Amino acid sequence: MTIDEIKDKFSECKNSLSYKRISPNHPVNIYIGYNEKGNQSLAIVSEKCESEFESTRLINVELKIRNDGDYVLSFSLLDDSLSDIFYQFISDIVDKTYNIRDYSPIAFVIERWKKWINMFKNPRDIFLSENEVRGLLGELIYLEKYMFDKYGVDKSLESWIGSSLSHKDFEIDDTWYEVKTIRENALTVAISSIEQLDSNEYGELVLVKLELSNDSINEPIKLNDYIIKIKSHFSNDSQLNIFNEKLDERKYFYTPEYDKYVYSIKSIDHYGVTEKFPRLKGNDLPNSIARASYELYIRKIEDFKID
Repeated sequence: MTIDEIKDKFSECKNSLSYKRISPNHPVNIYIGYNEKGNQSLAIVSEKCESEFESTRLINVELKIRNDGDYVLSFSLLDDSLSDIFYQFISDIVDKTYNIRDYSPIAFVIERWKKWINMFKNPRDIFLSENEVRGLLGELIYLEKYMFDKYGVDKSLESWIGSSLSHKDFEIDDTWYEVKTIRENALTVAISSIEQLDSNEYGELVLVKLELSNDSINEPIKLNDYIIKIKSHFSNDSQLNIFNEKLDERKYFYTPEYDKYVYSIKSIDHYGVTEKFPRLKGNDLPNSIARASYELYIRKIEDFKID
């Protein structure tokens, strides 16, 4: 369910402080609207389920019994300034409950809520920083422009492991790709952990150069728009679900906040990481060193650049 569709449903319910079912074809009885206090609310109607849950100061969660014996699990937003996040939460619940099969709807939704609760506990920490937006966008650009063509959508999505510092961004077949998103005038590139370039297999360091710009340029690139572009490549729900889970791991959710970051692509360069490539490897470090990070001078690895 799109954010615009959710907004339309709320608009239909606002004056009457009522609820509307999200779709007559959805297998779960999910409603959105306004409660008696005028708060935007999501409600799931189902049989009783013994599951523990908690509210936050921004989302009130309640489980009540109706006259017909069914139970209603409701999530009510207490601060309208977080509506965009709440709509994304609703979209996630609607999409994820389409195929829950033999799982109790209320129990399933409570489990999904546990993945979202921290966003509503610490609202100041929920947005990605500009550096995080830039880094995620760089990986998505590489995924769409290079990986899909070379390996296909399914294999590319499965290979994307960029949320963990203990892995390369893409590990596929007998090789790997570590994507670093840098500014056009950067002199160095930061390697955040030993594992990012440490491997006995041949791999590639990819430098995606993005520059902050504005909407007036040709082909402006924004994170939200690029995610929509990538989804246009998908041919089934499985691909969409995998992609959404990867975005969850990166703490991405849709918000207009990210549209203020507009980029242009300056270049995408590949460097072959061979045995002679300058890097730190785990076997080179004393046992007493648990973690290490370092920076590479870009001009000093030009000999390793490949077409």
